[in-house]
Amino acid sequence: MKILQVVANTRYGGMPFHVLTLSKGLKERGHEVGLLSLDEGPLLDEFAGAGIPVTYMPLLGRRARRDPVTLFRSAGMVRKTIRGNNPDIVHTHGPRAHFFVDMAQLFQNGPAVVSSVHGSFSQFVSGNRGEYGCAASALKKIQYGGIDKLTARRSAMMIAVCEATRKELIQALKIAPDKVRVVRNGIEERRVEPQAVEALRQEFGCGDDEKLVAYVGRIAYHKGTGLLAEAAEIVAAGMPEARFVAVGEGPMVEELRLRTAAGPLTGRLIVAGRRSDAVDIIAAADLLILPSLSEGLPLTLLEAAMTGTAMVASDTGGIPEVVIDGETGLLVPVGDSRRLAGAIERLLADDQKRKSMGVAARRLWERRFTVPRMIDGMEEIYSKVAVSAAR
Repeated sequence: MKILQVVANTRYGGMPFHVLTLSKGLKERGHEVGLLSLDEGPLLDEFAGAGIPVTYMPLLGRRARRDPVTLFRSAGMVRKTIRGNNPDIVHTHGPRAHFFVDMAQLFQNGPAVVSSVHGSFSQFVSGNRGEYGCAASALKKIQYGGIDKLTARRSAMMIAVCEATRKELIQALKIAPDKVRVVRNGIEERRVEPQAVEALRQEFGCGDDEKLVAYVGRIAYHKGTGLLAEAAEIVAAGMPEARFVAVGEGPMVEELRLRTAAGPLTGRLIVAGRRSDAVDIIAAADLLILPSLSEGLPLTLLEAAMTGTAMVASDTGGIPEVVIDGETGLLVPVGDSRRLAGAIERLLADDQKRKSMGVAARRLWERRFTVPRMIDGMEEIYSKVAVSAAR
């Protein structure tokens, strides 16, 4: 089967990494896979290195959002690219990719389209209110919800990455239940060497009697960066053995670094920036935390489960499908830094509980979040859609 993946973002982040993993897995099973990117990001080299043919559309930037002429020219370029690839399936990821493929096929029939929704549009907007402001957030909620509704009309199938997203598409946008399927994200297994764990703990100043708490993700408002700092300050005051590391990039990196330059987090919270060894850091940590205000199905939690690391995370989006409260980790209410700190303290103080949660998390990953399982689900949908389109 010939599949064209369309993505609007090829910078470092969960969605583009998911598309890369999906494309590689499909290629390994004998499918012909190409990528149409609406963004010139660093991951394009990784797609090309994996043998995935890449087409980059240079017009699809901010100008297309402001200029109707550029918008329609861009849609025409997308249409031409789709025709040139002649795929059996076009698979779109994210609102901007959905929108331009919808526009490209507005007045003509083309190949069957499958559209992945990677998170709740209303949660995402609420979680980013601190960056957008109230008025812009309200407009974005209307915009993203409208795109999802339009996409549902024109796509053969909508794919939700978790049950929470599927429920929102059905309940909030009134999309027919048989038009939405769940295919959970999967990640590849990666072995972490014991010497790498030891070296990382030394790098972050964590001795034998100290505990390392890791955050891996975008350093941004909707990821709960402010909550991370508040909770770390609370834990640092009561547990001198606790150390924190934050791995990632984003608009709040400098703010977080300034917060660690003086006060109780000095020498206790390291802002490590983007790292290629993030999975090793998770494995080296005693605990992974994710205080997000909004989420789909975050890959960092799947990486923690794969490495057998206990987790503390916000009770939002698809997080409870990975962090099963009391079994693979602890859930805390969204936006509550004190409850987050309390959960961190509870697990850092209980080595046996953390270990048992890590074992349970690994078993959950093996059952639910492997790449073969994800590819099985996608192939089933592609086959069903292709057969329907051929009738």
